Amino acid sequence: MQTQTTPSFQLPAQLSTIAPEIDWLYDFISVVSLIFFVGIVGAMVYFMIVYRRRPGVKSEPTGHHNALELFWTFSPLILLFMMFHWGFQTYISASVAPDDALNIRVRASQWIWGFEHANGVTETGEVHVPAGRPVRMVLSSADVLHSFFVPDFRVKRDAVPGMFTSLWFQAIIPNDENGEPIQPNRDTHVLYDSQVFCTEYCGTSHSAMLATLHVMTQHDYDEFLRVGPQCTGGTNADGTCNDAELATWGQGNFQRIGCTTCHSAQQGGPNAPGPNLFGIAGTQIELEGGDSVTADAAYLEHSIRDPQSQIVHGFTGVQMSHFSLGDAQIRSLVAYIESLH
Repeated sequence: MQTQTTPSFQLPAQLSTIAPEIDWLYDFISVVSLIFFVGIVGAMVYFMIVYRRRPGVKSEPTGHHNALELFWTFSPLILLFMMFHWGFQTYISASVAPDDALNIRVRASQWIWGFEHANGVTETGEVHVPAGRPVRMVLSSADVLHSFFVPDFRVKRDAVPGMFTSLWFQAIIPNDENGEPIQPNRDTHVLYDSQVFCTEYCGTSHSAMLATLHVMTQHDYDEFLRVGPQCTGGTNADGTCNDAELATWGQGNFQRIGCTTCHSAQQGGPNAPGPNLFGIAGTQIELEGGDSVTADAAYLEHSIRDPQSQIVHGFTGVQMSHFSLGDAQIRSLVAYIESLH
């Protein structure tokens, strides 16, 4: 277990096994830099005062002090070699994942993060991971350069078009204020959440390219892989979402997946860059080519699964991303869109 669950003066909470090592190195370099800064500036101020220009005093060359010059030349090199050695060790530790690491595919595209687990379960805009087990994120990009960054875990790696990169971490179960391991949320079975950012400018909606990383116990993670993403509120007898909760879950998915980047869901909202979805359910939609179709549940689901197959008239220049979503997630989005009236 790990005790630091709150941010320090400069850094966020330490929620991975590598975080304390990185923070120690950061603090060491910061302290050394501060000492040298104070020492050098202090010496400059001292010399400026003691050896300031004075009337009637002629300046003379100071000469050389070989021992002093050798000292201030080579003593910093010792610190530099130490910092390089510790930094390189930490870099290798953070770069080479353990052999038993769990692999999760991460697919980046403007402006969403898509995740695929080892058994094929997919998520968009969020990802569940187990605590206490190494997790390797295998990154790729479908379009431009992105960068996967989790500040709480101290991990960051670019997602580069045309190649695979990877990073790994091991999430911890921190202690609460009483020193006891925190317990999962009874409804979501999540221990805690961490924010995922894109830290490489990737276009107009770069700032909205976010994802939530949900940390679970190994037992709850195994159960999540078995059933896939599900709603956490009111359910029917068979465990599926009831109609009211399905739309609410769909609203959360709509925001989490990044649909708001291209679609308004408000009355009178803009059609930019994609159609406004408010009140669209049940209406006649004019398609490119002159055909029309009713925007019923089947059409909405088909448009989410294959967005380029039936393009709304006037939106031929808009390239909607293909989302890696489970059936339950797609049904929730359809239910949410049908509730917009």
